[in-house]
Amino acid sequence: MELIDFIKIKVSNDRLEASLEANIDYLKSLQAEIEHQESQEDDPSDELKTETVQLTEETFNIEEIVTVEAIHRILAQENIQYGLDDMAIQSFCEVMVNGEYDDENTYAQVIATGDAPINGEDGSIDYHISLMTQTQVDETAQKVDFKEMMKIPIVEIDDPLITIIKPTEGESGQDIYGELIAPKPGKDVQIKAGENTKINDKQLTIYATNSGQVHFTEKEVQVLPVYQVSSDLDLSVGNIDFNGSIVIKGDVPEGFALKARGDITIQGIVEASKIEAGGSVFIKEGISALGKGFVKATLDIFAGNVNQANLEAGRKVQVNNSILHSHVTSREQVICQKGHIIGGSVSSGNYIEARDVGNRMSTKTQLYLSENKKAVEKKSYIENRMKELVDQLKKLKTIGDKFEQLKAVRDLTSKERVTLLKQQNSYEKARLELNELNDEYKVYAKSQPDEQSNQLIKVVIHDTIYPNVEINVGKYAKVINKETSKVSVIFQDLDFSINPLV
Repeated sequence: MELIDFIKIKVSNDRLEASLEANIDYLKSLQAEIEHQESQEDDPSDELKTETVQLTEETFNIEEIVTVEAIHRILAQENIQYGLDDMAIQSFCEVMVNGEYDDENTYAQVIATGDAPINGEDGSIDYHISLMTQTQVDETAQKVDFKEMMKIPIVEIDDPLITIIKPTEGESGQDIYGELIAPKPGKDVQIKAGENTKINDKQLTIYATNSGQVHFTEKEVQVLPVYQVSSDLDLSVGNIDFNGSIVIKGDVPEGFALKARGDITIQGIVEASKIEAGGSVFIKEGISALGKGFVKATLDIFAGNVNQANLEAGRKVQVNNSILHSHVTSREQVICQKGHIIGGSVSSGNYIEARDVGNRMSTKTQLYLSENKKAVEKKSYIENRMKELVDQLKKLKTIGDKFEQLKAVRDLTSKERVTLLKQQNSYEKARLELNELNDEYKVYAKSQPDEQSNQLIKVVIHDTIYPNVEINVGKYAKVINKETSKVSVIFQDLDFSINPLV
C-alpha cells in the first residue's frame, strides 16, 4: 500500500491553494478487513483471504505510510513548491496516524497557499474646483447643503480644473507551482479636454482656455459660456435656447421653455414649463407644475420640492424635501432625503431612498425599479397589440383560404376579387406590424430581470412606508399592506424581502 492509494492532492481552480484529502471510508474498510481477516487466519479453507491478510499486514502500517517526507515526495512529483505549510503537513500526518478525523467520508487539510495578485487601482480625478454635480450626501446625517449646490463654478482663463490620476499596475502574485500571476491593471479615467479647455500632457491637468462655467459630461470636461437672467423669466426675455449654461436668478413661470447644452440653474420656482439640459438641472426652491411641462437632464436633477411635475434624469434625481403626485424617472437613483414620496410614480434603475413613502390616507404610490413606468406601460401595450394582431392574422388567413378554395372550382366575381385583394393587403400590413412590434418587444424584454439574476435592487425608508405602496421590478410586484417603519425593501434573486435598517 502507498500513500497515493488513499490520499489525493486537490488544487483550487485559481491554483492558489492545495489540499491533502484522505479517503476515510477507504481507510476504515481496510481496517475492518484486517480485523476480519485476522479473526479468520486460523481457517485454511479460504486461501484468497489468507493471501489478502498477508499482503495487508505487510503493507498497511499507517505510521510508515503517512509521513511528512512521503507527502513532500508527492508534492514534488506534482511540482507543488510554493507556499508550503510544514505545520499543516505535520498536523495532517498526526491526524491520520492517531485516527483523530471526524466521522466523515473524507478528511482534508490545506497545506499550500499561494499569493493572490493585487490588482491595480483604477484611475481617478482630482478636482481643483467645487462642482455642483459632484456634491455628496452626508452619509451619517443624510443631509446635503442646497445652498452650496446652487453655487455656480465660474472659472477664468488658465484656471486648473482637474488632474487625472493614472491607474496603477498592481502587484504580481505567485501560485503554488511557483509561477507568477499577473495582476489586472487599473482602468484609465475616460475623460478628455473638451470645449474651451486644454490638457497639460506632462501634468495630466486640464486647464480652462476661456472664462465661463465648468460643465462635465460623462466623457469630457468643458467650459461653456453662461447666459444669465438676473430676475424672473418674463416676456422681455422669452424662451431661451443656449449653447452653454443658463442661470435664472428668479422664477420660471408657466409656459416658458429653457434649453441648454450645459447646465440649467434656477434660483426660484419652476411652474409648468419645459426645461431641458445637456448637463444637470438645479432648481433651488422647487417645481410646482400642475402635471404639465417637464424637466429633463442628461445627467442629474436637484430640486428643493417637486409637486405635480414630470422629471426625467439620465443619472440621478435628488430632492431636498418631498415628491408629491409627480412622475419621476431616473436611470440610476432617486433620493428624497428629508421628505415624502406621495402619489404618482417614481422610477429608478436600482435605488430609491426617502423618509416616508405613501401616507396615512393610503394614497396609491408606485415605485418602479429596473424598468421605469413608461417602459412597463409600453411593453404592456405591445403585448396586447401583438395578441390582437395574431388573432387578426388567423381570421384573415381563414378568409383567404376560403377564397382560394372557391378559386379552385370557379372564377371569382369582380366583387370577390376586390374583397380578396383587401384581405391580402390587410394580412400583409398586420404581418409587418407584428414583426416590428416583436423586434421592439425584444428591446424592452432585455431590461426584465433575468431568471438567474442576483442583482440587488433596493428601496430605503428612513421613517414610514404606508399601505397601498406598490413596488414593481419588471413583472414582479409587491404591494405594502401594513404600515412599517425604518426598513429597506430589497429585491434580489427574483424575490422581495423587508429588512430593518441597521
